[in-house]
Amino acid sequence: MNESNNKTILITAPGGGIGKSITRYLIDDGYSVIGLGGKGSQDYVKKLQDSGIDIHFISCDYFSEDSISEAFNEAKSLTEKINGFINLAGGSLFSKKIDELTFPEYRKVISLNLDSAFLLGKNVFEWMKETGGGNIIFFGSTTGSRPSSKKLPYGVAKAGVHAMTWFFAEEGSEYNIITNTIAPGYVLTDRHVKDIQKKAEITQQSYESLLEKVNSKNPLKQSLKPEDIYQLVKILLTTKHIQGQIIRIDSGQIIG
Repeated sequence: MNESNNKTILITAPGGGIGKSITRYLIDDGYSVIGLGGKGSQDYVKKLQDSGIDIHFISCDYFSEDSISEAFNEAKSLTEKINGFINLAGGSLFSKKIDELTFPEYRKVISLNLDSAFLLGKNVFEWMKETGGGNIIFFGSTTGSRPSSKKLPYGVAKAGVHAMTWFFAEEGSEYNIITNTIAPGYVLTDRHVKDIQKKAEITQQSYESLLEKVNSKNPLKQSLKPEDIYQLVKILLTTKHIQGQIIRIDSGQIIG
């Protein structure tokens, strides 16, 4: 039995580094997909639509409460119910030491990663409460559990997302709303591949040797790719028993 039959998933940042892969896999698995995000995601979804793939897209500014509310009003005009929500909106934005970081930069990272997760999640929660429940997947990070160099605001924001998961799960249980968070380690997205290739050219090292150095940071010494994450997404979109968990997928980077 295909559990995706007649099920609709709302996903933010469908054209992002992880989002591209997850969005495509959702479609291939038979889900109806509504993407929500900015220009980059819109361009990606347009390419899918131009190739004949049935997917909807709604423009949204993650920094604006009004824009998010308007986006959900539009989503409700497309479908009566969403069965799942995947929030990939976010990013570290800056890589600075504490004494180099400005307060506006700190606030921008918090707003993008934590404030938007609350606003998006709240709208989803209210919708699912009215329509019999559903599955929410937030995205955190291993940086929310263990410090990463020059990533203070990102780590603080993702730690907040981890904590928020528990509250959504606690209150949502009464309404059959299942909420969990996936916390990836370093994900080898297209952007990271290009960064490593560029560094290889500048330093005259091989791409393979630089990738090996990156992979050496986890015990399994392997690359985590976006498609690897989808295996976990599928489970969390259909589970009725995993509730309020922060699930790390990091090749053993953090053990215990």
